[in-house]
Amino acid sequence: QEVIKGQSAISVSVDLVSLQVLVTDTKGNVLTGLKPENFTIYEDNVKQEIANFSPVESSITAVLLVEFSRNVEYFITDVWNGMYTFANSLRKDDWVAVIGYDMRPTILCDFTRDRRELEQALRRFTIPVSDDSNLSDALIDALDRTEEIEGKVAIILLSTGLDTFSRHTYEDALNKCKEANASVYAISLGQYFRLRMEAAGYRPSIDLLMADNRLRSFAEFTGGAAYFPRFQTELPAIFSNISQLLRNQYSIGYASTNTNKDGKFRKI
Repeated sequence: QEVIKGQSAISVSVDLVSLQVLVTDTKGNVLTGLKPENFTIYEDNVKQEIANFSPVESSITAVLLVEFSRNVEYFITDVWNGMYTFANSLRKDDWVAVIGYDMRPTILCDFTRDRRELEQALRRFTIPVSDDSNLSDALIDALDRTEEIEGKVAIILLSTGLDTFSRHTYEDALNKCKEANASVYAISLGQYFRLRMEAAGYRPSIDLLMADNRLRSFAEFTGGAAYFPRFQTELPAIFSNISQLLRNQYSIGYASTNTNKDGKFRKI
């Protein structure tokens, strides 16, 4: 429109808070077909007005973060089967990157839709050579790399949960999870091996109990899920469940009534 002379233009910026919401029933089945009136948002116990709402049934953007230290030497087939089952669960429009970690994380394949490129990256997992498994460092690195990606991002973490001597602490990793853009879906490696050891009379060490707790916490703090498969035959169902959780969500946006930019976390 023509600008009227002698009048000033006023510019207003609005910070929109975007949420990706998953709804399930008590049995874990995903609920679809919901509408804006089915939702109410509170921020620090103050009701907010929903500005944007849409169901999301779209492609997946995921990072496959895989432990490849000597911790997984005895159940390397779990690693391979987990990676290939994940690859086979993808659709043609899904984006995926592959990162392997031991002492440090290594990008084996940047985000791609090319399944041949993905398979070439998976073939690089041959024989573990390092005793070190720096989980906190690897997870923080992956969360940093996905920080600027728009939309829902998933980190599929295939790991024992063990951490040898990461530069970052477990607390650092949890704090990073709080502000992360991505959700962590952790799949524990070696559960079958552990069950056999326990059946033989060995008690799980405190390190293994802490490892399971790490995986649960990383998933919980990012709105993901943790899985502890006992047998390789459980993997297809796990990846199918992750796919369903990621593809059937609701995108909700609101402009907060609290306009203070104090850098503090708020409870939604």
